[in-house]
Amino acid sequence: MTNFLTDYSHFKNRAELDEATRKHRKWNWNGMNATDHHVLEIIWRHSIKFGAAQLAHDAIALEIIKSNSTVRRSICKLEKLGILDRHNYIRPGTNGLGPNIYSIRPFNEYPGVVDERFYP
Repeated sequence: MTNFLTDYSHFKNRAELDEATRKHRKWNWNGMNATDHHVLEIIWRHSIKFGAAQLAHDAIALEIIKSNSTVRRSICKLEKLGILDRHNYIRPGTNGLGPNIYSIRPFNEYPGVVDERFYP
């Protein structure tokens, strides 16, 4: 059985996801604060099974015991650092906005060079 979240994944297996997350944390260690590390860890934990996570800001805020706006700032920062991709999700039945889908990007040592396999 496939899940729609696998369409947003950049990785073939869990080992690749773990390796990319580890490298992102090591490479951007000084650019991230403790909240950013916690948010990344939660998104990584929820994306282990399908390669992407569908989480509401409130769900993340409850897990790390921070406010909703702090979580949103952290996610925005992780996007600017090139660690996360955020995809808006629209519910099929009601056409309303649902929780965003987050996928961890593959690690790129040379941020100026775009890998065409993932970003054509």
